[in-house]
Amino acid sequence: MKWTTANIKHVNYTAKHELYVGTHTGSFKHLVPASDKTPYGQINLSDLSALDKDSRITSLAFGNDDQTDILLGRAKDAVEIHSFTEKGHSKKTVSFNAAPVVGLARYNDKLIAGFGNGQIQSLELEASDESEPVVITTGDQMDHLRQCAQVRSIVATGGKERQNNLKVYDLNSDGKQIFTSKNLPNDYLQLEVPVWDSDIGFVDGPSVLATCSRTGYVRIYDTRKQRRPVACFASEEHGMSFTTLVAKGNFIYTGTTMGALKAFDTRRMKTHVHTYKGFTGGISDLHLDTSGRFLSSASLDRYVRIHDCETTVLLYQCYVKSKATKILIRQFESDSVALEETVEAAELQMDRNVSENKSANTTSVDNEYEDMFDQMPTVGDSDNESEEETSVIKHSKANLKRRSLGQSLKNKKKKVVNS
Repeated sequence: MKWTTANIKHVNYTAKHELYVGTHTGSFKHLVPASDKTPYGQINLSDLSALDKDSRITSLAFGNDDQTDILLGRAKDAVEIHSFTEKGHSKKTVSFNAAPVVGLARYNDKLIAGFGNGQIQSLELEASDESEPVVITTGDQMDHLRQCAQVRSIVATGGKERQNNLKVYDLNSDGKQIFTSKNLPNDYLQLEVPVWDSDIGFVDGPSVLATCSRTGYVRIYDTRKQRRPVACFASEEHGMSFTTLVAKGNFIYTGTTMGALKAFDTRRMKTHVHTYKGFTGGISDLHLDTSGRFLSSASLDRYVRIHDCETTVLLYQCYVKSKATKILIRQFESDSVALEETVEAAELQMDRNVSENKSANTTSVDNEYEDMFDQMPTVGDSDNESEEETSVIKHSKANLKRRSLGQSLKNKKKKVVNS
């Protein structure tokens, strides 16, 4: 498929999905690509009037196995819990002692948050507002915190520099550190290999993890075997600065700052096996659906996309008006009532936006026309104007006569030369 910036939906994309998107401006949007009427309709779930410069969404994660709760973190010390039930949408806000939030998890009615200063804070959801969170220090800087989907008591962290490399913690043992990675041996100049674990992913279990780096490597660790990576991909190519990662089965999907989305096979890490096209900006987040077939992505070019993991076909693309920073994809369970209500709400919001744009355009056009007509001179029926019109007509007739006479003389000269 050719590169395009239009909103598109592939004819073969029939899966029932919905997207939750966090943006750089702080808006939290809901999209339903499964809708036939409004597949690009967007519903804003956040209060736009309360957003400020620190409202950028820095983390999105599902809070339970049913994927009905969404944990939302911003570049501030507040974390939002959005619940979606049959009764509707509700929101709860929990305050911490640090910022920004770089990762969220939920375990045993506890909210676990990772922060940029290297702390993991755990807080009881039912505790009073004055209760202090339990703090675990992982280093002095953290880029990401991930929770294992199979064993939810296991979380992993990673950041920049060797002291903030990959670490794994068990929340059942009061946050005990159960694994820390070891860097590769020094290079041929006996210099330390730079470490920057920008994102982490669990590969179908708590024992195997994958990390990507801003310095251009993708590594696989097995906590049961050794501290150093068991497989590694390293690139010196310009632009291979990895920002986000998601893993499923034998494949690892990574996004770069230059808008490249690549898939690696864990069984042979020498090079990538798939490349997904359509991006014009850096990729900020990736998320797979439960089946592992559909890969959703958020990009700084203000588009969200869904690709087929096997065929690499771009199935869905939608413009979300702001730089997309985080994304979640979920299977739409109820295909009747909930979908119709969402579609109707999206249609109402789109109609409202269209009417506002029309009214604004009409007002601006009318003002322009009024100013233009005010500046135009008034046309009158004076004798001087009639005389000028008569002289112009006579002058044009004289020009026509001269042109016809000149053409006839040219024709006569041609006949004389030919004879």
